[in-house]
Amino acid sequence: NNCFVCGKLIDGPTYVCNECKYYLHKRCAELELTPHLNHPFHPQHLLTLFPKSPYEGGWGCDFCQRPSSGFVYHCDPCKFDLHINCALLQSSIAPNFPTPLHQHPLLFIQDHNEEVNRDCSGCMKPLSGPIYHCSDCSLSDEFFNLHKQCAELPLEINHTYDHRKHPLTFLPKRPTHLHNCSCYLCKIQWEGFVYSCSFCKIELTLDDFFSPQTITNENHEHPWTLLSRQRSFVCDFCGTTGDRTPYICAICDLLVHKNCISLPRNILITRHHHVISHSYSLPQQDELCRICYKEVDTRYGSYHCNASDCDYIVHVHCATDKAVWDGKSIPEGYDERSMEALDESINWITDVIEEMSFGEITVAVEIKHAYHDHNLRLTFSGEMNNDGQCDGCMRTISTPFYSCEQCKFFLHKECAELPRNKRHPFHKHLLTLTNSNTVIFVCSACQSLHHGFNYKCDDGNCMSFFECDIPHEHSLFLVHNFSANCNACRRKSDPWNMAYRCTKHCEFTLDLECATLPLTAWYKYDRYPLTLTCFNDSDPSQHYCDLCEYERDQNDWFYYCTECDNSLHSKCALGDLPFLKIGSNIDKRLFHKHHFTIVKNIWDCPPCKFCGEVCNGQALQWYMNGF
Repeated sequence: NNCFVCGKLIDGPTYVCNECKYYLHKRCAELELTPHLNHPFHPQHLLTLFPKSPYEGGWGCDFCQRPSSGFVYHCDPCKFDLHINCALLQSSIAPNFPTPLHQHPLLFIQDHNEEVNRDCSGCMKPLSGPIYHCSDCSLSDEFFNLHKQCAELPLEINHTYDHRKHPLTFLPKRPTHLHNCSCYLCKIQWEGFVYSCSFCKIELTLDDFFSPQTITNENHEHPWTLLSRQRSFVCDFCGTTGDRTPYICAICDLLVHKNCISLPRNILITRHHHVISHSYSLPQQDELCRICYKEVDTRYGSYHCNASDCDYIVHVHCATDKAVWDGKSIPEGYDERSMEALDESINWITDVIEEMSFGEITVAVEIKHAYHDHNLRLTFSGEMNNDGQCDGCMRTISTPFYSCEQCKFFLHKECAELPRNKRHPFHKHLLTLTNSNTVIFVCSACQSLHHGFNYKCDDGNCMSFFECDIPHEHSLFLVHNFSANCNACRRKSDPWNMAYRCTKHCEFTLDLECATLPLTAWYKYDRYPLTLTCFNDSDPSQHYCDLCEYERDQNDWFYYCTECDNSLHSKCALGDLPFLKIGSNIDKRLFHKHHFTIVKNIWDCPPCKFCGEVCNGQALQWYMNGF
């Protein structure tokens, strides 16, 4: 539950209206909020306080860019919005600060209360402490923020970094040269601000500028000394190359990147169920990284599993990728057993009414489940009519499953037993199983519309599946931020999405929508199940869908019944919205001010209010006065 003022999760003392399910933090209820606000983030107009979003859908704060459902200070002409917490930052904001580092004046914020979750535009590190903010850039979605120390850098310095002939000049941004320019400045790897000497063709990043001469770290017994030279080296801690300012341990004969000095000894990642440890002295052997499936050079640092029966090993840069690691280190002396117990957490079955024994196996045949009001009875076997859907995963119901005798509620046995909390390879935070039976959401993994059960994090929703069961001659592995054409549908995925690739790097790729296709589907006019088929060697004149009667592309995957010789497009076999249950009422008013019911149109289909096409199939429909 979220506070209706700040939009954040409820914690600490809270005021609650049980009848309306209305929640207020005590600190938020006691705020003295003015109906109108003159704010330095938007000096053009007064901001007006709204108790809920003035938009039909959701909204995001124009300062911190986070979505919210709480109170909002809003400017209607400019469509400018501020969270309550961001609006209250005005007490620590100083007047405009002109600077040669940026084309706009900056606002100085003494304490941004961790509301800005972005990197500094100068040093490219996360913002913390006092910062400078450009409100003009926020309006154009460019986002310019600086640490106080980065905003107050000198425009010229003398530095001992392999260069004593000339002063180094401060450069806040890449020069506006032609795109094919080959000058020294255009060859610099621009990431934030740099200091440069164009005569000697030397550049210094802010990370180099702020680097101390010596660093001590608890993970290494000796101090590290800065080697202020522009030289190439291979880092002994991560195995990748560097071209400048390594740190050296002369006693151990080690050269490392500055950032690798602080590598944690033990971490837990989404791709492995044990804690993995960093080491730079493993015996030399041929190993493949279990994340990218490329060779690990064990002469240099890597992360490996210490469990006696586990040979898991990964590259340092793969293990510490933000997509698989939450940035937290595991302390020395950790209890591995207590950490593993998290994956074995209890499910949402709140009571077992009746049990039945089959030899040494005991099965709950009647249960109470937290996400349904009535008792659920287990069905072991029997012929199905293939019209029922599981209210958890929204797939076609199949035995064994639990059902309600009073209403059409079904749960696969495995869905009823899903753990309340779990770690998942798609997301680096712990996920909690929730029920969205009256709300449509977009899965953060496969981008499909869903309702029913979902695993949720404060950062998004992820569907619950771990293995990829699609047939392929080699194993498949999960990659983040990958763009390629899917072998099943030939669509090109967005570069920020995930996909499955072949471990042998044979260029076989599946997007998550196709990777989660069920291996079998049912067609209501066919007595037998249809099987997902990856190739088609029949006569090209037979490449038609037996449902829609349109041509099938011979390279696209499809569903096929060998008994009846029926072939269907995957979308024809599964439906346009396979994870929405026909007849369900949707309270979430995403597109219209009234509630919707999920329907399946067959005859006399009305045109869609959005695209104008005939709604032949699943759709959202609003019924007025019961019609």
